[in-house]
Amino acid sequence: MAHVRHDSKKLSTTISLEEQMFSLIDDYRFEKRKDNRSAAIADLILKGLKYEAILQKKREKVSV
Repeated sequence: MAHVRHDSKKLSTTISLEEQMFSLIDDYRFEKRKDNRSAAIADLILKGLKYEAILQKKREKVSV
């Protein structure tokens, strides 16, 4: 379940990550000059969702 923080209108949730993944996200954050870790994670999630949509379209074309 998500909740809204008092200092933002954005929904918020908590995730747990292995140390290596946490480090990779921080590397991505600094490489892409993201303002904070949340922005980096949101960007990576969006990229992953777009990638999944592309794969789904390819699978649909193959099955037709």
